[in-house]
Amino acid sequence: MQKLLILFLLITQFCLAVTLVTNVPNVEVRLGSTLLGVTDRNGVAQIEVSLPATLTFVKPGYLTKSVYLKEPEKSYFITLIASANLQILSTPSGASVWINGRMLGQTPFETELEPGEYEVVVHKEGFCKSRRFVSLRAHEREKLHFVLSEVPTVRIVSKPSAKLWVDGTFVGETPIDLRLTVNEHELKLERADFFSLLERINVSDYDLQLFEFSLTPSARLLVQASPPHAVVQIEDRSQRQPASFADLPLGTSTVVVKAAGYEEKRIDFDLKQGQNFLYVSLEPKVFRLEIVAPEEAMISVDGKSVGRGPTSVRLAQAVHLIEARWGEKQWMGLVDLSNDERIEVNFDVASVLLLGDKNTVYTVEGITYRPASLIYLPKGFHTVAMNDKQRTIEFQAGRIYSFSLEDLGYLCIFSDSVVECYVNSQFAGLSPVLFYPVKPSVSKVSVAGWEKDVLVEPAKITYVRVGGD
Repeated sequence: MQKLLILFLLITQFCLAVTLVTNVPNVEVRLGSTLLGVTDRNGVAQIEVSLPATLTFVKPGYLTKSVYLKEPEKSYFITLIASANLQILSTPSGASVWINGRMLGQTPFETELEPGEYEVVVHKEGFCKSRRFVSLRAHEREKLHFVLSEVPTVRIVSKPSAKLWVDGTFVGETPIDLRLTVNEHELKLERADFFSLLERINVSDYDLQLFEFSLTPSARLLVQASPPHAVVQIEDRSQRQPASFADLPLGTSTVVVKAAGYEEKRIDFDLKQGQNFLYVSLEPKVFRLEIVAPEEAMISVDGKSVGRGPTSVRLAQAVHLIEARWGEKQWMGLVDLSNDERIEVNFDVASVLLLGDKNTVYTVEGITYRPASLIYLPKGFHTVAMNDKQRTIEFQAGRIYSFSLEDLGYLCIFSDSVVECYVNSQFAGLSPVLFYPVKPSVSKVSVAGWEKDVLVEPAKITYVRVGGD
């Protein structure tokens, strides 16, 4: 009898009544697999349980919740969260299922989840990973079916749309979906009036991948300039006019236009997207040349008489041929006005022209010269060697001597400004063109739309003035 009393006291000590309140009614209360009770329509239930104990609260449409109870004579408030049902299928099946980075099973797969945003990744050996993002709401049933592929689908998007090359092969225009191997690939995107874009992308083993690009607007510039031989420079790029530049940044850039014999111009130009146009006219450079000569000497510059004795002339080009005559005496000189502003006529020496072609070599007084060269020798005997031949001549002061190949004649072409000169359709240089070698015959001289047939005789110099008769 005493033993039964002790057992009763022990049972009443450990089996205590606990009040449970849930936020929803009709919730099953379980201890392990044993059903202890169900909350009423107000969500209240009183149960007897030996403490401490872990109870499980179960209701369809809600996440199952376990609560650890240890304090007797206390009311416990239990909040259940409405669940969402997620079913995941795949073709082929047997793929591992990862939800928010945790591997939870294999397809076909079904689970109850708390409402919210989830990343679902399905992967099977030999196939690409497939990823989707799903938003689950309470009491919602969501089914995801993944069709696994062996090669990733890559979407290329650009703003604006552009032509696309992948690994050097043109594939179409963006936006575009492509099947690309898991690897690194080189992309080139091009669109008129935008900078070309070169990018490298790494294609991973996910079945759907997105790559987005933005192209930068660019400008094009066409510059036409006068004179025709003008050169146009912008940034570190230069071209002869008409100069066409592409892929220039928008905004203000400095355009430099220059030409031999003309003043350089620098223009700050505001480049807009697309085609831009600019016309530039250069002003000729004007030099002053002081010619020192005897009072009665007749002076010619570039084959044109400029007066008698000491004189000052204004000239557009830098290089000029000066000739002087004083009675029976003659003198010839060359001046480069970019270096010199003065030239002195000297009738006490002989002026010696050494002419020929690019293969001709002269040696005078131990010095080697290439045609065309103009040198001065004091009066007396001097030896002139031309290639493998040589002559010893007594040179007289105040005379002009010329040496040349017998099968060549020579053209001097003059104009009042620096222009391009052509002989028989071949570019001969910028004027003045001095002692240009040609085969003796009638040659066609062309300068800026002006043409003239000129008879060139062997070993003689023929002067041609642009616009002259």
